[in-house]
Amino acid sequence: MIEWSNESRKWLNSNVLVGFTDDKKPWWYSEALQGDEPTIYSGAVPLEDVTRRIFDWEAVRCPIKVDLPNRSDFLVPKMYAIVNSKTGHVFKIASDSYVIHQYQDWLVKKVATLLDNGSLQIGSAGLLRKGAGAFVSVETPENVKTRSGMKIKPKLLAASSHDSKLASTYKFVSTIVVCDNTLNWALAEKNSNAYRMRHTANSLGRLEDVRKSLDIVIAGSEGMVDFLDSLSEIKVSDSQWQEIVERLVPVPKSSRPQLVARLENKRSELDNLWRNDPRCSPWHGSGLGVFQAFNTYNHHIAGQDASRFDRNMRKTLSNASLKQDRKILGVLNAVTGTSVGS
Repeated sequence: MIEWSNESRKWLNSNVLVGFTDDKKPWWYSEALQGDEPTIYSGAVPLEDVTRRIFDWEAVRCPIKVDLPNRSDFLVPKMYAIVNSKTGHVFKIASDSYVIHQYQDWLVKKVATLLDNGSLQIGSAGLLRKGAGAFVSVETPENVKTRSGMKIKPKLLAASSHDSKLASTYKFVSTIVVCDNTLNWALAEKNSNAYRMRHTANSLGRLEDVRKSLDIVIAGSEGMVDFLDSLSEIKVSDSQWQEIVERLVPVPKSSRPQLVARLENKRSELDNLWRNDPRCSPWHGSGLGVFQAFNTYNHHIAGQDASRFDRNMRKTLSNASLKQDRKILGVLNAVTGTSVGS
């Protein structure tokens, strides 16, 4: 399947740096679209490359002037444009209380303080929405393999924005290697937190809280491994699978033919993931296979491809994907009489 992003393939090949790509390159990678300096790395992404290649500019606050019917260059009081110093792109119009979180500070300098252990390295970093959003992931070089054979990569995801679509956030997630699906640690760790700092005068880094939690990443995320293995131990028959699909993708009576066709197509896509897709079929007949089918659909099929990359990132950071995953688990548990993740 070919996926597309609101960020053009050329943009992604120029503005998203990805490490540890010997075994698997990102879906958007194109050798023809790479510049003089590749954006994929065999090992970790060097911290200095993040600063030099994608965070080599700042967001600046510029006064706003307008032309009125009887007056030119009127200065709008207490309002400013937040602008990319390198390209001139306007991210948003903000009041004078808005505090800019520079990527160099929040995603480079603060993250650098988390890398002094030596066990953690930068796995990826990038710009989205013409620089209005940005992210850096900190992770271990090695994957973690569950007893059920699924490989995951535990990581700390740091992100921020200049258009107010996202508070500066530090969040613990795990990526399923075979499909790049991202799982929120709150599924498995009851005390797993996201750290969010809004763009106000009271913004505080709380990096010490994040540092104290990094031993979970270094240790290999046993909680997430146990969660996935518990799902793999749940037996799901074909009739139970059909009931789960009917509950999660109901077709209301008296629906318009167009809606019925769309919902039936979704059911068919899910069934193909469950039975045939290599991202899900290795766990066919189990709760993990059910979870993978719906999670993969939400990540890679649902919605318009044009905004997939940015949408998945924001859903992960805003907990929208966590709500979807918990809904899947709720129905799975109800149908099979289990209680995983509850």
